[in-house]
Amino acid sequence: RRAARLGRARGGMGTYFSVPIVAPLDIDAIHKAEKEARRTKVFLLRNAGLSAVPRRLPKMTSLREVDLSSNRIVELPFEMGELSRMRVLNVSHNILAQLPASLGDCDQLRVLNAAYNCIESIPKTFKHLERLQELDISFNHLVDVQPSISECRQLTYLNMSDNLIEELPAEFGHLVALFELNVSYNRIAEIPEEFSTLLSLKKLDIRGNSIHSIPRAVLTDSSLDRLYTNGNPVHSELKLQDGYDVFWERMVLRCENAPPRTLQ
Repeated sequence: RRAARLGRARGGMGTYFSVPIVAPLDIDAIHKAEKEARRTKVFLLRNAGLSAVPRRLPKMTSLREVDLSSNRIVELPFEMGELSRMRVLNVSHNILAQLPASLGDCDQLRVLNAAYNCIESIPKTFKHLERLQELDISFNHLVDVQPSISECRQLTYLNMSDNLIEELPAEFGHLVALFELNVSYNRIAEIPEEFSTLLSLKKLDIRGNSIHSIPRAVLTDSSLDRLYTNGNPVHSELKLQDGYDVFWERMVLRCENAPPRTLQ
């Protein structure tokens, strides 16, 4: 199932495509990226055949954005934590087995995209990323999810789809700013009752799991108006769930208030 889905375009933080065709290592491109970054504060080196992070990158402490996606990088150096002004980090489509704990020192980080890697866990130090707003760690090898993510109180978008997650932390109920949560295609059996306190949550994607029911409070007390349940036992009986009528009214209201589409 996982392999068949790799070619599907994904939404969220940009659009991701299937496993990239990596070009041969281009030394000139590295030098050009470093020179350009000194001017723009953006280090952009996608699909450059990298197997490691350029040696001088962690020393460029004035960087605001780093994009190393679609390479063959197997490890991020501990020194990445020295990029204290970095707001955006994209390391998607690499071969990373882990993220360095030092990323927790990047306290200006707003967006982290680590999708399509081999990451097995999220560092506990991520609890220090108080300004983090978007986290995409889909298509990895996550089994356990650190409750420490619940300390990222400004998080609005969290994508952990296509992993091996078996349980969601009840502490996620503390993510008061969370607008969209995608945990589709994992091994999750239940939704914590505490998710009812996610008052900003509008979109919840739980497709392709083993969920038999949705807690009533999640349907009635949250702001949820988009719920995707295909591939779960609950899907065929969703309309019979206690509290579904309240959720349905919110969903209808959202559709009625949506701006009309104009034909181009």
